[in-house]
Amino acid sequence: MSSNDPRLLAIFEAEQREHVERIRELTRPGLRGAALEEVLRRAHTLKGAARAVGLRGVELLAHRLEAVLARVRDGSLELDAAAIEAIQGMLNATEDATAAVRAGDPEPDVGAPLAALEALLDGGAESPRPASRSGAAAPPLEAPPAAAEDFVRVAARYVDQLAASSAQLLAAASAEMSAARGLEAFEARAGRLELPATAGQLEEELRSLARDLRQAVRSRRTMAWNLHRLAADVYHQSTLIRMTPADAVFGMFRKMVRDMAVEEGKRVEFRTSGMDVQADRLVLQALKDPVMHLLRNAVSHGIESPGERAAAAKPEIGSVELLIEARGGRLFITVEDDGRGIDFARVREVAVNRGLLTPGGDPRRETEWLERLLMSPGFSTSTGVSSLAGRGMGLSVVERQVSRLQGHVEFRHGRDGGAAVVLSVPLSIVLHHVVLVAAGGHTFSLPGAAVERLMRVSPKDVETAGGVEVIRAGSHAVPLFRLTALLGTEEAAPEVERGAALPIVVLRSGEQRAGLVVDALLDECEAAVEELGLPPTAGLASGGVALKDGAVAVMLNPAALLLRARESGARPAVIPPTEEKRPVTILVVDDSITTRALEKSILEAHGYHVRLAVDGVEALERLRAEPVDVVIADVAMPRMDGFELLERIRKDRQLSEIPVIIVTSHEEREDQERGLALGADAYIVKRKFSQRELLDTVRQVL
Repeated sequence: MSSNDPRLLAIFEAEQREHVERIRELTRPGLRGAALEEVLRRAHTLKGAARAVGLRGVELLAHRLEAVLARVRDGSLELDAAAIEAIQGMLNATEDATAAVRAGDPEPDVGAPLAALEALLDGGAESPRPASRSGAAAPPLEAPPAAAEDFVRVAARYVDQLAASSAQLLAAASAEMSAARGLEAFEARAGRLELPATAGQLEEELRSLARDLRQAVRSRRTMAWNLHRLAADVYHQSTLIRMTPADAVFGMFRKMVRDMAVEEGKRVEFRTSGMDVQADRLVLQALKDPVMHLLRNAVSHGIESPGERAAAAKPEIGSVELLIEARGGRLFITVEDDGRGIDFARVREVAVNRGLLTPGGDPRRETEWLERLLMSPGFSTSTGVSSLAGRGMGLSVVERQVSRLQGHVEFRHGRDGGAAVVLSVPLSIVLHHVVLVAAGGHTFSLPGAAVERLMRVSPKDVETAGGVEVIRAGSHAVPLFRLTALLGTEEAAPEVERGAALPIVVLRSGEQRAGLVVDALLDECEAAVEELGLPPTAGLASGGVALKDGAVAVMLNPAALLLRARESGARPAVIPPTEEKRPVTILVVDDSITTRALEKSILEAHGYHVRLAVDGVEALERLRAEPVDVVIADVAMPRMDGFELLERIRKDRQLSEIPVIIVTSHEEREDQERGLALGADAYIVKRKFSQRELLDTVRQVL
């Protein structure tokens, strides 16, 4: 029985078109490796999606296509012209069936294309030539249909806000162009200095040029900050437009789980929580397949039969739950059941039988490795194949898709001995917070969400525990590894000064941590992470970030890095790094001890040298006594407020070039305009204050 929900059918039709086109494109003689795994994955996904909307014929065709491709993968079936023709006929039939149901007709019979696939599985007997929509013999390939438009419903206020911010951004960009023309005028004035002139005239012109140039630099800095702020506003508002409730994508799973339970002969209660959580539509779409596979596994592998549950004194009705949460800019999706849990003894037995693991190891130390093995393509503990399980495709789909989103997968114990799988990904995929590091002469990027802290540690503070070098990071003893050693580029480690501080990235994935010694901590930024076209088994790489010079920084997979770190054994990580430059000195001026302590801790954690002052009078005394690179000042302070301090700094020839950032609770536009008019380089409102904004602003003015 087909679903009567036109919305779900429309979603399925668009998804089916994508899978069918890609399968057509890849299905060629000699199909192997990553391409074969992709076709197999797409057939598996198509099967699950067809089940979700009740297209039984399409589900059967996709199920038998899976069987054919599995035979191709194990080498027992040749993908010759006849096999390709049968597959193309099957794809035509799925499109015909979907089109018929969308038009309100019954789902057509798929006996002929199904028989063609069965003939392949029965030993390659000659199969009938599949018929096309017109009844004539179908050609081996047909041109892909035009892609369907994708529409979203957006609140009018979001469109209005985006339009207003775009207009402001355009105005700021025009001002920036005017400033560029002003610099050209400076270039012309400098050229005139080459003309004959008296010493007095030359000195006066140089003095005037220097004065005007300082003012131009300050104005340009202010405009750059304005552009950055407006661009951030436009980006934020554009992400809001793409936000959609999880129910719009995951709502179809209610019927799917119910139907799967009936087919498996099990009684299952399916509960959802957080379906109203808003996330990037593209993130939710990318997670649809992983969540579907986790739910299938929960019903097929997790929930026991009624007899097994009765024997285990469990309630007759099994429980499967889909929990969705948004925290700290990330989306957490948990699929939990109260079934039999993950049988790691069985996983280990299969791994040993397949030569992937040697007998006699410590099972407790192997658990995480076995979890990773569960997510590898083709791995399965099933002894048989059903329409729900048996080819090990589900968890490899989960791992691949979540890695593409710069997220991670975590296994946990569920209720009553069951299992829980937690997916953590960014709420939006337009930009990612990344940390750039240098190692072995190359630049690498790490997902900011996996970076627990950045540190510089003296070699004398490195301890040894159980033969492994460790450092103290908060309350944790964190094992230390050289990133170049994990990447296999140890010979590229630079010659550096002995005893200097070690730049370290403390990486976390789930409950696992490791300190990575790098050559240098380069930057934190928002960047688009692009796919590099690597196969699913690529290992440590999960994408790439384009750098300003046109090069690409490979994005490293934190979970894979930590796994390799544990497998690498105890290897010395303390190496002398490059000689560090003098740290940037920042003067924080605020009469609140709490605010001073907060800003000091944030800045020092990122390598800045911080000095403190309680008001403008003390700040001026410190500025005249010792050099400072940046001033961060509050507005409302006793004796001398921030605006007066700013004015005094700009009028002092010795201090006038120091960048000043105003941090205040005053949100009124007049206050911001006053601060910028007095020569502030940036203006941060405390209500919107965040660690990232503070650090980004400091980097902007330096």
